[in-house]
Amino acid sequence: MKIALNIIALGIISALLTAFSVSGPSAEDFFESGKKKFNTKDYSGAIADFSVAIKQKPDFAIVYFKRGSAFYLTMDFDKAVDDFNIYLSYKPEDENGYYNRAMCWKNMSELNKAIEDLDKVTSLDPYYTLAIMKRGNIFYEMGKYDSALKDFTWYLTIKPESEKGFYNRANTYKKLGRPQEAIADYNKVLELKPSWEEAYINRGSLYADMNLYKEAIEDFSKAIQLRPDDADAWFNRGVVYNNTGEHALACIDWKEAAKYNHKESIAYLVKYCRN
Repeated sequence: MKIALNIIALGIISALLTAFSVSGPSAEDFFESGKKKFNTKDYSGAIADFSVAIKQKPDFAIVYFKRGSAFYLTMDFDKAVDDFNIYLSYKPEDENGYYNRAMCWKNMSELNKAIEDLDKVTSLDPYYTLAIMKRGNIFYEMGKYDSALKDFTWYLTIKPESEKGFYNRANTYKKLGRPQEAIADYNKVLELKPSWEEAYINRGSLYADMNLYKEAIEDFSKAIQLRPDDADAWFNRGVVYNNTGEHALACIDWKEAAKYNHKESIAYLVKYCRN
């Protein structure tokens, strides 16, 4: 009797093991496979594996997040939003879900929706610097410079040595007609990163507007030194030379800019440099 029971037990165990093996990989297995493909930038393969995982286990929340991220990286923003919506229905307090969805809205030119999601991110985590910077950039793009200024200033309180933060705030001050504050921030940018060519051009433009021509020429010259093919730098320096009576030097700079098909320089050559 004991032997028979042992045989029956072994039979049941064997049947269970056979059934398990026949069932194939689990949702977790497909998720792990998808993650590996995602990490090697095989996003189509990752999406296929994540989709199988979801089919097997529809409430597998993190898979929606990962598949949404893969859709985002393949620029399928509508499907990415759908997945982040589902993920957030399971995880409504995860700031990363809102951030990723905001980036989808940004790429779909749904800027107000992006702002709403970034607001949610910063309400959940006031020190989420990526969200603060992105929201500032969106406000800047929308022409809401006061709001952008607040975000870039907030960002700099968290990351006080960020040249990008100072550069973005300097550009915002420039748009707001606050040149002295803009110059102070460009100074900080160039202290932190002396090779930032655009900062020299922008600061030079402010100096030129303030009739500080010597400083403007120095900045445009430094920009040209860093990037000799920057037609704007050649053109701007030419304008300053022309304003200071150095017409020959102005024409030389505009001719250089014209090599790069800089339309304003070509027009100025016709107007001022006929000889």
